[in-house]
Amino acid sequence: MDIDPEVVRACQRGEAGALDALVRATYADVYALAYRLVRDRDEAADVTQEVFVRVMRSVVGFRGESAFGTWLHRVTVNTALTALRKRSRRAVPGREAFGMPDSVHDVVDPDAGPEERAERAELLARAEAAVAALPESSRTIVVLRDVEGLSTAEVAAQTGLSETAVKVRLFRARERLRASLSDDSVTPLPRRTRRGTA
Repeated sequence: MDIDPEVVRACQRGEAGALDALVRATYADVYALAYRLVRDRDEAADVTQEVFVRVMRSVVGFRGESAFGTWLHRVTVNTALTALRKRSRRAVPGREAFGMPDSVHDVVDPDAGPEERAERAELLARAEAAVAALPESSRTIVVLRDVEGLSTAEVAAQTGLSETAVKVRLFRARERLRASLSDDSVTPLPRRTRRGTA
C-alpha cells in the first residue's frame, strides 16, 4: 500500500478533507486484503470500516517508524484476524478469497492450446480446493506468506506467533497442499506484489 506521506501528515494536522483523501487512496487495497482473509464480502466491508475507524483514532499518534502503508497493512490484518476469531460459522472460500484469478485466461499464455488451458484450469481448481481445506490458522499464514508475499518475520508480527511457529505451520500447510496436489506439476498460489522473503 503506497500512500503519499504528505496525505498522512495532513491527516495528523486535522486538515479538512485529508482523511477522505487517505480513505480514497487506500480503500481498495484494504478491502482486498480483508476479503482474502475473511472470505466474505459483507464481513470484509465491516473489517474495512473498522480499519478506518482505527486509523482515524490512531493516525495522530503515528510516528513514522515504519512506512504508513506497512502500518495500515498490519492494522488491516489484525482487524481481520479479530473478526475471524469472533466468527462462529465458517464460509467456504471462493476463487477470489486467496487472490486467485477470475479466469484461467488470467494465468495462461493467450497463445496456449486448449489442452494446456484445460490442464491449467483443473490445477487451479484443485489448488483452490486444497487451500480451502486447510485449517483456519494455516490458511491465514499461507495467504499472508504465499499470496501477500510477507516475510516470515512480518507474518509472525501480524499473527502474534513466533517466527519458528510460522515456519512450522507454513511447512506443514505446504506439505498438505503438495499431498493434495500430488501431481509432478503443482500450481503455486498466484502472488501479489512481493513484500519480502525470509
